[in-house]
Amino acid sequence: MQLLAILLAYSLERSVTLSRNLHWRRIVLRWQQWQAKKTQLGGDSQEKISEWRQHLLGEVVWAILPALIITFVVLLVDSFLLSFVVGVLALLACMQCGQARKAYKAYLEAANLGDTGATAEQLRQIRRAAGVHDAAPVHDLLAWIHLRYYFAPLFYYVLFGIFGVLAYATLRDMKHPHSKAWTQLQLIINWLPTRIMTFGFLMVGNFGKALPVWLSSVGNTPQNNFAALSKVAAAAEQLEPGHEDDVTSTALTTVALLKRNLLFFIVLLAVMTIAGWF
Repeated sequence: MQLLAILLAYSLERSVTLSRNLHWRRIVLRWQQWQAKKTQLGGDSQEKISEWRQHLLGEVVWAILPALIITFVVLLVDSFLLSFVVGVLALLACMQCGQARKAYKAYLEAANLGDTGATAEQLRQIRRAAGVHDAAPVHDLLAWIHLRYYFAPLFYYVLFGIFGVLAYATLRDMKHPHSKAWTQLQLIINWLPTRIMTFGFLMVGNFGKALPVWLSSVGNTPQNNFAALSKVAAAAEQLEPGHEDDVTSTALTTVALLKRNLLFFIVLLAVMTIAGWF
């Protein structure tokens, strides 16, 4: 069932435009805003909840409550069809990154026209969509967006079902205080998906060159996931442009690598399903 849900969700994501109100990010933010309003109204229970949410654990548990409720209802109904439909919708809602796709297409168009100003502006839009504040090349940003919006949701859906994909997307998209504890939490939830995704780079890219880099990313912990992803991708595929004026080849090469990598894991999942290992 999970394999069929993944295949259908990834197919629909390319062809169906989901209303913004159905994006999981919007649902999470509305949930947080509603809770903030309830807290402002006061009351003993709300004050206790507000105090509990001052801690990271309380904030996380309260944020993933919608994911828990949806999962509980699906389990309570115990319907194969409902589980399948909700699984597809959950994946679709969590994979929405229209801003990044739009900016990437505009980036290629501006670069092909030689408009350096528009190219730089679209690169800033891609960086914003990736959630990266530091300057980074476009191929690293595209790999990071793919991890957060495509591979990690798939990974957590395979491991934990509907709750896994919704909980991950909640922690990815919710508003949060900038703190060391939150940074550590983001490192934790992206650590394993990064290592699994980059392992796929070994299989579909230059295995011999990328293997030492991948082993280093696994052994040297904690390590920045963005840096680990970038290093293994650069080792697995030739990303250097042919000449200085070429600003699109690295992006196109990276996208091709990401597509091969995703296909590799879908085929692997299909083989495991057919073999009865999953």
